[in-house]
Amino acid sequence: MSKMSKINKIVGSIGAFIGVFVFIAYIPQIMANLSGTKSQPWQPLFASFSCLIWVIYGWTKEPKKDYILIIPNVTGVILGFLTFITSF
Repeated sequence: MSKMSKINKIVGSIGAFIGVFVFIAYIPQIMANLSGTKSQPWQPLFASFSCLIWVIYGWTKEPKKDYILIIPNVTGVILGFLTFITSF
């Protein structure tokens, strides 16, 4: 593995880790929505849709799937959509 490939893998892994926490930040809003403090639904809906597009891109990437891209965005699809649903 080349030096650039190692750097790319490390930076990508850090980015994926941080990306998961970006969407974990929706959990307090979901809890607030469920307890009656509703919020606007549009930002999490569009974030969820954006993440879905990135999941599809990463899943169809050739020659192999891009799990560093897929993992945080699957989290975004799920938590963004839950935030959207609970905001009504």
